[in-house]
Amino acid sequence: MIRRFLSYYAPWKGLFALDFSCAVLAGLLELGFPMAVRTFVDQLLPRQDWTLIIIASAGLLVIYLLNTVLMAVVTYWGHMLGINIETEMRRKSFDHLQKLSFRFYDNHKTGHLVGRVTKDLEEIGEIAHHGPEDLFIAIMTFAGAFVLMFTVNMHLALITAVIVPLIAWVTMRYGDRMERNWQALYRRVGDFNVRIEENVGGMRVVQAFANEEHERTLFAHDNQRYRQTKLDAYRIMSASNSLNYMGIRLIQLVVMIAGSYLVITGGLSNGGFVGFLLLVGVFVRPIEKINSVIETYPKGIAGFRRYTELLDTEPDIADRAGAVTASGLKGDIKYRGVSF
Repeated sequence: MIRRFLSYYAPWKGLFALDFSCAVLAGLLELGFPMAVRTFVDQLLPRQDWTLIIIASAGLLVIYLLNTVLMAVVTYWGHMLGINIETEMRRKSFDHLQKLSFRFYDNHKTGHLVGRVTKDLEEIGEIAHHGPEDLFIAIMTFAGAFVLMFTVNMHLALITAVIVPLIAWVTMRYGDRMERNWQALYRRVGDFNVRIEENVGGMRVVQAFANEEHERTLFAHDNQRYRQTKLDAYRIMSASNSLNYMGIRLIQLVVMIAGSYLVITGGLSNGGFVGFLLLVGVFVRPIEKINSVIETYPKGIAGFRRYTELLDTEPDIADRAGAVTASGLKGDIKYRGVSF
């Protein structure tokens, strides 16, 4: 499935390269800031040389301005990449529907098919933009921050690394449950569409037979099922976010206690301690970002699965391999070798 998803980037290689390279460069600049603060505290402040302090501050300002431009590029052109892929998928979905046979439409309600082309693909753009980019930057940030933390203090780095696998396990566990939940939610949306379509399309019949109360009962049933499914999603999201929040704060608390001990005993400088705390912030930022979009990723993955299910549905009548496309027909019809 991953290879199939990545194939949609092919027409937009240039846009992807721009977005990806800017995101990576911005991530690298973020890694450099804590080390700059460490140097600032340990080397520049003791010298009390205002000239060097101003020059260093000006250098940091330039880096911040560059990072601002990079983030603007990632935000706009990255989302442009995502919406381009989403638009192409929606075009393919609609085009494939034109090829399917009457039997397919007899077995599938219109409301469900409308959801396949609209609701299912809503989050695809976000996944296309953030998916590969966030995954690579998360790995790069974890590795880079850990190496830098290791150079500052080996013991603190190892303490930090012990807690991270637990947070990663919680994120993956609840992510899988969220994906299954959103697949169910998309089916509920399809039921909604069907109910509304049948009610509005047959309103003359409903009112003619005074059947409004029965329709309200049916709609209320679908409405409650949708509500319950969405509440289940928020319950999973709440558990995931809460556990991840606790894990991240636990890392910071342990580092503060252990770092304070090392500073008091002379095993770590003040600048090293401040820089390490900032590196911890960079280290956990990918986890916090994943938590902030924990709803989006499972929705996008569930939507893409349903999208591929639609495209994999074969029409009853298909062109033979190597069929020639007819063009420029005059409209004259001749029968050859036909008998009745």
